[in-house]
Amino acid sequence: MSDSATVTATDETGWEKVLPFFEDELQALILDKTISDLMVNGTRGVYADRGGVVEHIPLTNTYSVERLEAAIQRVARMIGQDLTQQNPILNTRMPDGSRVAVVGSPSSIGGPTLTIRKFNQWFTTDQLIEKGSLPAAVRDKIVSLLLAKKNGIIAGGTGSGKTTLMKAILDHVPLTDRLIVIEQVAELQVKQPNAVRWEVVDPIPGQSRVSPSALLAAALRHRPDRIIFGEIRDECANDLLQAMNTGHGGTLTTLHAKSAWDALSRLSNLALSARPNINHSFIRSETADAIDFVLYCERDSTGRRRVREFIGVNGYDFPTQTFLTEDYYRAETNPAAAH
Repeated sequence: MSDSATVTATDETGWEKVLPFFEDELQALILDKTISDLMVNGTRGVYADRGGVVEHIPLTNTYSVERLEAAIQRVARMIGQDLTQQNPILNTRMPDGSRVAVVGSPSSIGGPTLTIRKFNQWFTTDQLIEKGSLPAAVRDKIVSLLLAKKNGIIAGGTGSGKTTLMKAILDHVPLTDRLIVIEQVAELQVKQPNAVRWEVVDPIPGQSRVSPSALLAAALRHRPDRIIFGEIRDECANDLLQAMNTGHGGTLTTLHAKSAWDALSRLSNLALSARPNINHSFIRSETADAIDFVLYCERDSTGRRRVREFIGVNGYDFPTQTFLTEDYYRAETNPAAAH
């Protein structure tokens, strides 16, 4: 492993407090900057995502469930939590921004499942263009929409590059804009000096929940030029639609979906869960009024993350119950065609 691929424990703020609890080989993998996702499946195997390709990592020495559990408990206690039989799920982040997810006993068979998503490097749009992830014409169109304070969605599956693309796009937002950034788990690093980052708080003993909806309502009282909403996944979609439809332009959010068009439908369905007595077509029309464009990202068969679809939203047709959209860009089906 090269020197450029690893760092010492003291370079990683927060990790130095928990690394000694892991076996030496796991410590090295945690600090390996070529790995974006590290997955420890109890004692059944270790896997890593390097460059979009997941590979099995054979270890020289075996490690015990007890030591792995001890390390995970140390991580949990750093943030004032405990992983117990009654509370076997943990989702948090380390001070360096790495996202840590755990499912422990009794739910996880064969030892705790530990997944660490690391943000070793953020890319500019120029770098994404050079890597073949983002066409230059698409970048230029997005920037023009951002400067016009249009609202957008970045959609895709897990690991498709949504957060990376959002960070690169946000670099084009004027430095004078005031941003309120709301995330389930804080990941984004924005360069605008007048930006504040808020994080959803899960309920634990002695600590009340701070929901996405509560943070969104608070954001409206803090004079945002733009609201940046990490991953939208529940009925707070309705609150976001209301904010966008009452004059808060320039809003950007991410969403799990299987296509650009599906992202509009999914956002509508999430909003409808907060207002089940409202006509479905009305909610969909509100979605069309709020959203101006949708980007859809994918990780193709070669492991490369790229923008697959880019559409504009022009309204909603009540007779046919369909979104009125236009294609700004649609990638070739064959990934090799882009090279």
